[in-house]
Amino acid sequence: MSARPIRRGAPPAVDEGDAPGFTAFLNRELRPTPGRLTDSVRIVAVVLVVVGIAETFRLPDIALSAYIGLFLSKSEAVSTVLSAVISGITVVVAIIVTIVVFMLSLSEPAVRIPLMAVATFGAAFLARTATLGPVFFTGGFIIAYGLTFGDELLGLALQPATAGNASQSGVPELAFVSPAEALVQTLLWLSLAAVMPLAVLIAANLLTGRDPARVLREALAKRLATAARFCANEKGAELELETQAFEGTVGLRKLHHLAGLLNQGRRIPVASVSMIDEIRRLGLLLLAWLRVEDSARDALAPGAAFCRAAERALRTGEAPRAKPAVIGATGAGRPLADAISQTLNMIAETLAAPTVAAPTKTGDAARSPRQLLAADAFSDPKHVRFALKLTMAVMTCYFIQNLANWPAIGTCVPTCFMVALGTVGETLHKATLRIVGALIGAGLGLGAILLLMPQMTNLGDLLLLLAPVTLLAAWIACGSERIAYAGVQIGLAFYLVVLHGTGPTVDMYTARDRVIGILLGNVVIFVIFTTIWPVSVASVVRVNLAKALDQLAALVGSGDGGHNAISQADRAAANMAFGQALSQARALLINDPFETSEVWRAAASRPIDATIVTQVGRLFLPVEMILDLIALPAGRDLPQSTRDAISAYHRALAAWFRRAASWARNGEGGAELAAGLPKTPVLSGPGDFLTAFVTWYDVLDRDIREIFDQIGPQPEQAVTSPVRGALHAAS
Repeated sequence: MSARPIRRGAPPAVDEGDAPGFTAFLNRELRPTPGRLTDSVRIVAVVLVVVGIAETFRLPDIALSAYIGLFLSKSEAVSTVLSAVISGITVVVAIIVTIVVFMLSLSEPAVRIPLMAVATFGAAFLARTATLGPVFFTGGFIIAYGLTFGDELLGLALQPATAGNASQSGVPELAFVSPAEALVQTLLWLSLAAVMPLAVLIAANLLTGRDPARVLREALAKRLATAARFCANEKGAELELETQAFEGTVGLRKLHHLAGLLNQGRRIPVASVSMIDEIRRLGLLLLAWLRVEDSARDALAPGAAFCRAAERALRTGEAPRAKPAVIGATGAGRPLADAISQTLNMIAETLAAPTVAAPTKTGDAARSPRQLLAADAFSDPKHVRFALKLTMAVMTCYFIQNLANWPAIGTCVPTCFMVALGTVGETLHKATLRIVGALIGAGLGLGAILLLMPQMTNLGDLLLLLAPVTLLAAWIACGSERIAYAGVQIGLAFYLVVLHGTGPTVDMYTARDRVIGILLGNVVIFVIFTTIWPVSVASVVRVNLAKALDQLAALVGSGDGGHNAISQADRAAANMAFGQALSQARALLINDPFETSEVWRAAASRPIDATIVTQVGRLFLPVEMILDLIALPAGRDLPQSTRDAISAYHRALAAWFRRAASWARNGEGGAELAAGLPKTPVLSGPGDFLTAFVTWYDVLDRDIREIFDQIGPQPEQAVTSPVRGALHAAS
């Protein structure tokens, strides 16, 4: 009995990987997906209502209000409502803090400028280290950006009070009041411009937003449909099944928790955590089926009908009509077939269970206390370096704006906040999307000013102009991470061009200056983040890969039967942590093409790419299967000598995985690590159970050697596999 050789096909990716060409890329990213049109139309409705209210009551900062409605919209109702509520509270608190700071430093730039720098540094540092990082980042951004109004409004208020001086401000009365009163009025209007669209967004999502419980059921039904296609041996099902395995269950568990928040106390058909885990386990077991040599795919055919029935039951909320299938196999496939049959039966029982009130917490993770700051907040210098770099970029833009006496390019300061990310690749990716989106949005806006604005006479005309551009921006923003930010920027640039002041505008200078500010902010961020403490994508991928290997070490070590054994809850937590680390690594690799200089890459003989990350992810499958075998009653009935050999191997392999994690962090010692790979234990005895053990140990050994075949010197192969040799000798 032997394991199937590893296929060298393209590694699966959560976002489907790179398209073969630009046209194929656009076709894939812009294609209709479930819920995309509904979400886009909802965003258009929110923006039009917000603009209608702002124009009717002549509120300032209409562009900001419209942008908030686009930016904070999510794929389901609860996330959007929570984001809107938290953002509203953050805005109000930040405006109050800004007013207090101005009370102390309005006439003292020597005090105000350092406070702006401190606010920026604190926001950037807490964004990287705090549990509520986005909240602190938003608050710090508002405080820092609000402080930039001081010079403009102070100079405006100190000029002679004439109507000509008032043309630069959204509220004409600011030219005739004291600097302190002018700033308070501006900040209060700013808070209203932010809170009003948040209220509209909350109302729209409570009335028409997608229920996360429905989104969860659709996602699980999709996985069952893939399982049915796999059991029916349909083309492409294997790659899709593996892609879903790499996605993990973190997003599904989040949807489950959000469904509980929205439907608290109501008896609705919400998929339970056990259902999420069972469907995930089914996918892993089906993938494991391919790794057993003598198990034909035809044996899985009975499971296809049940998976389709379970899919329909999830979508409709009814009990499945088909009975769970019984999968039969012999040899190493027999324990695996029993596990698949048991999992199908558990799915059927869960679907047939009576509907219960939607929960508000998800497992132990929801009850575990959270720390305010990350454990490495003050020990890892990368957090401080990121905060310093962002502070330098913001202050550089601020000084350029003031030294040039060009307040209209003030968009350069928020650009720094919006574009700066942890790695060079991420920053350049987001900057590219921002520049492209800004140019498209500005071009559409300038075209509207030249061709349409002279013929526009009322609010209805303006809303008709906004609707198609907002639909385009929303459609792109509802896409994958590869293009979503470009859609947001199309909307922002378009709103900045056509929505300054109330009523139609033919002012092209403001549009030009705001686009120049966006471009300036991107240039400053590019220069600073690529020359001062640059952080490569590869280095962060290595960190996440090391975390995944540490989790494998914990899982493998738990199979020694001794004091390292872990509970089912701890095993589930290790599984989730492993999936999170791999998902983060693969998501970061999307940005790797934006890094072209070797200075930004980690020094290593073989860079960590998507293929290596995928192969490390595949190690989880044989480890999971081995732990399942150990947990079975037959595993506890093995002879003592066999159990001792298994325990010794697990301890040695756990230590090896910890050394592999160290290698992943620094990229050194690959050859020594390959030579130190422990040999599989010599097992002997009859029976399908022991055959399955031997097969999965062989699979794990082959998978590890395949990785070293990619990264450098491979350990010497044994002439005869000690595992298979002992098995044949026993037989």
